[in-house]
Amino acid sequence: MIKDMKWWGWGDPAFVFPMDEKPLLWPFVRKSLGLTEDAPQTPPVDRAQVKLPERRRSADFEAAVAAFLKADQIAADDEQRLIHTYGKSFPDLFRVRRGIVSNAPDLVLFPESHEEVERIVAAARQTGVRLVAFGGGTNIVGGVEHLDPSAVRVTLDMRRMNRVLEIDRHSWTATIQAGAPGPKLEDDLQALGFSLGHMPDSFEFATLGGWLATRSAGMQSDAYGKIEDMVVALKLVSPAGTLSTKLTPKSAAGPDLDQVVVGSEGVLGVITEAVMKVHPNPAVKDYHGVLFPDFESGSEAIREVIGRRAAPTMFRLQDVDETQLAFSMKSPSTGISGFIQSQVKKYLKAKGYAQPCLMMVGFEGEADYAAEMRRKVLPMLKKHRGFHLGNSVGKTWAKNKFAVPYLRDILMNHGCMVDVAETAAVWSKLMPLYHAARNTIKEQFKKEGYPGYIGCHISHSYVDGASLYFTFAARQIAGQELEQYYRFKRLITQTFMENGGTLTHHHAVGYEHRPWMERELSRPGLEILRGLKRTLDPDNIMNPGKLILPAGPEALAPAPEFEVPR
Repeated sequence: MIKDMKWWGWGDPAFVFPMDEKPLLWPFVRKSLGLTEDAPQTPPVDRAQVKLPERRRSADFEAAVAAFLKADQIAADDEQRLIHTYGKSFPDLFRVRRGIVSNAPDLVLFPESHEEVERIVAAARQTGVRLVAFGGGTNIVGGVEHLDPSAVRVTLDMRRMNRVLEIDRHSWTATIQAGAPGPKLEDDLQALGFSLGHMPDSFEFATLGGWLATRSAGMQSDAYGKIEDMVVALKLVSPAGTLSTKLTPKSAAGPDLDQVVVGSEGVLGVITEAVMKVHPNPAVKDYHGVLFPDFESGSEAIREVIGRRAAPTMFRLQDVDETQLAFSMKSPSTGISGFIQSQVKKYLKAKGYAQPCLMMVGFEGEADYAAEMRRKVLPMLKKHRGFHLGNSVGKTWAKNKFAVPYLRDILMNHGCMVDVAETAAVWSKLMPLYHAARNTIKEQFKKEGYPGYIGCHISHSYVDGASLYFTFAARQIAGQELEQYYRFKRLITQTFMENGGTLTHHHAVGYEHRPWMERELSRPGLEILRGLKRTLDPDNIMNPGKLILPAGPEALAPAPEFEVPR
């Protein structure tokens, strides 16, 4: 069954964030953002108030696809058009919550096979229809919104293509259709005794094809790698034909075309299936909490562990602000448990952990392997003043790990801007970049005259560096909400670029990051991407306006410092 997210927010429409179970959370939020009791409420408009633009039609295209698709694979109703209009960035949700829907697709198709996708793309090229591939709709950089106002716009919802087609137990690979959502993909693999082990925050809704198209990173990437490390071969349907890469562990036959497709964000074509590395389903999933006196100590601990080639399944290190947010989400302990915790807090404070940073560290695999990894890793963390909290904290984290994004809907209901920005840098630049970004945003809050929140965590680590994932929030400025958001987005992104960070570690480019692409890749690098676009999609029908500007003389001028999409 295809599971759609809320049209106005994140996640399952039936899920309610358990605010009542977290009595410390709302006081923390109010204090951090300066919210008052009489702050105006900003709930989403009623669904009946959302008016979609009139649907444009291509009789030739519709006739072509009706010849091979079933009636239930073609949707033109406003409900499906609305669900497939936006992703889940702050600007996306801000607009849809106010009933601003100007770029809705004119038609939504639900292909069920690779061959159907080939025929859809061929029909689109013949008729000039623009196509956007859609997985779970979780993208937060503008990746799924139609931008071309001049043509009929069609979205391909890939989630009916969700099967594990083949498992190679001897080679530990699985051939999987690209529309498989995370939970179904894992359930199907685990029923066969295997796991992909890719669980980003978007896991419950995002699809394999979406992960590949955006170079996604899962929580367990320290052990299993990012999605580009897991792919072995794939199929891409482009307007110029189908690219099918060879199933082999490694090759020296020219540039790696798998990696050309991975991260292409649908601008070259539609990924329909992929052969992925899988591993036996872990018998043990053991997650522990460790406290550090500061962010730098925890970062150095990760660097040493990774450098000694003793990487656990996951490191997730929260800075002091994000740790305070995490602690505010706990239910207060009472009785003997509460007394013991209060004494431990006093002890830790006396030992220099007054404003600690919380790390989650995970160990997965066979029982003996997980035990061996614990014996290796935990002493190294202790050497850097890591205070082991045990695995009860890890069990609580694992239980709630997919619930945090729902908090944004509540904050937006109270007139708050809240979003994220992420990057990665080598170890020598990581802490200077962290402090530069954090200080830049804090200074901007101060300059604009209102309190705000910025927290950060390290969630993906490598021998040569790690990622930084920031969350920022503040009260919205009435009448200037999008300008305010883009001002902060520009500041933090420019700080990343000026301090040795990448433009994006795993959220991709879309249109929000596109103005910085030349600086990220250099002019020749950008021209390589434009050359690929000209070759595979000469008529610019695939997700136009994302990742790169279209090829042509007008696109060769330097990108503007910043764009506010309308």
